[in-house]
Amino acid sequence: MIKVIETGLYTSIQDLGRPQWHSLGIPYSGAMDAESAHTANAILQNKPQAAVMEITMTGPILHFTKACWVVFSGAHMPIYLEQQQLVQHQPHWIKESQEIRFGKLTKGLRLYMAIKGGFKTNMVLGSRSMCKNVSPHFMLQKGMELEIESGTKDQGVYLKVQTQTPLQAKEIKVYKGPEYDKLTKGHWQQLETQEFQVSNLNNRMAYQLNPNIAAHEINQMTTPVIPGTVQLTPQGTLMVLMRDGQTTGGYPRILQLSAKSVNAMAQLKTGDTFRFKLVSLGE
Repeated sequence: MIKVIETGLYTSIQDLGRPQWHSLGIPYSGAMDAESAHTANAILQNKPQAAVMEITMTGPILHFTKACWVVFSGAHMPIYLEQQQLVQHQPHWIKESQEIRFGKLTKGLRLYMAIKGGFKTNMVLGSRSMCKNVSPHFMLQKGMELEIESGTKDQGVYLKVQTQTPLQAKEIKVYKGPEYDKLTKGHWQQLETQEFQVSNLNNRMAYQLNPNIAAHEINQMTTPVIPGTVQLTPQGTLMVLMRDGQTTGGYPRILQLSAKSVNAMAQLKTGDTFRFKLVSLGE
């Protein structure tokens, strides 16, 4: 078991999510930065769907009652095992009764901790991902005990670092959305030249951006949306849907982030700035 002594700001268990249930109104859920989660699992030779811990901005305090291997990937923050500082992308052997703590975030927003064999929390609709209104808890609770497998120190692990998500990306690649051509040339120019900032209204559901662009009067029926869909409100507010976003929306879908761009967006925090780069499919 791993006992949660303190939770941190927003710590949850995530895997690949529930995309197969999207057509029935269930959010995708899953790791916000799927690439960093995959990297941590790959180093431990875990299966891609193994559940990891997603740590947002401030870390928890974790007490291990079973020994196991762990790997960290994603945002930069000091990681302490007792008095020893741990490094990312390298397996660490955690002994029974040891504790892990985290220091102040220095870059990015979300850090991932994988353990050998993955977390064994409850499955809901084929996934261990915590999601509001879907799973019993949408984030870890103080005192919660997380089931894990007992590890052995001689278990093989890879040391090769996989691909990494950029932290504080200054450029977010996007494709034209279904309603992009309904915008004016003025809108297109603003989208391609304006520097945008992540507002304080950002979470696992969506990121709202500043500043607004020009208002519009496009009549839009409710249509399907997915993680990475960029919607434009009539007032000109841009909203980037994320992993726990709704499955349908009534605003024009003017842009669509690539899968890698969703990962990069997940590592941006309040106040970070970037520009959109419009690319063709396949780029």
